Amino acid sequence: MKNLKYTVVRDQSQYDAYCGILEELVLTSESKNIEEVDLLSLLIYDYNERKMENYPLEFTPVELLKNLISENQLTQLELSKRLKVSPQLISDVLKMRREISKKLAYKLADEFCIKYAAFLKPYTLKKAS
Repeated sequence: MKNLKYTVVRDQSQYDAYCGILEELVLTSESKNIEEVDLLSLLIYDYNERKMENYPLEFTPVELLKNLISENQLTQLELSKRLKVSPQLISDVLKMRREISKKLAYKLADEFCIKYAAFLKPYTLKKAS
């Protein structure tokens, strides 16, 4: 059987590699790469869809974020630096004192490679005591 240049994305390292290749192809902007760009985009999209299936819909955005932080072995400080937001914002979101804004949802979705809508579902904030 012939070896394929690209296969279904099976793990995060393969996903990261494909994202890097896709970025390079897009930056070169050559029309001869359009089929390769389309294929990589489809494979990356498919992986994102399958990864999202691991997060039940009953999770609140905060529970989802806590799980993603834990799974990726991040600290709140590391996440805030990666997202270029204040550590206090991450802390307030995790303690349910502040909502996740659309801007933050986009950053989180990009960081964790999932749909941003997962962070925009309604949830109840804790009341100030």
